[in-house]
Amino acid sequence: GSATSMAVGYVKVNWDLSGELALGIFSAMDAGSLFLMHFTDNIWACYAGYLAFKACYMLLITIATFQIAVSLSMERYALMFGFNNFVALAIQTILTVVVVDSKGLGLDISTQFLIYGSYFTVIAGIFLIRSIYTIISIKCR
Repeated sequence: GSATSMAVGYVKVNWDLSGELALGIFSAMDAGSLFLMHFTDNIWACYAGYLAFKACYMLLITIATFQIAVSLSMERYALMFGFNNFVALAIQTILTVVVVDSKGLGLDISTQFLIYGSYFTVIAGIFLIRSIYTIISIKCR
């Protein structure tokens, strides 16, 4: 994960044009890794899926953070990223209580992979649709 995050700094990409496309692609790869872990019983395939998920997720977070930081002034970094971390932690806590906790759905591990894979599929779809719209609108100008 850290190697992929470091690589973002060395890749020359127009992030205004390709940022959302990259977020969509890496979200889709995360979804694929989670679905692999749901549909297989092979422990080595699950380990490979976890490694792929973690690397793509760290890259996804790095790109998203970069996309946000580009449009902020230095004075707003702490406020924005502190607020983002707080909201992310709140959503993660709610999702964990609903999906994992016995007071919520209390789902088994395999079903959790299916739920989270579906979640990343929806996110990938949103980013891919938005990026296609952005690319088409820029190319048509």
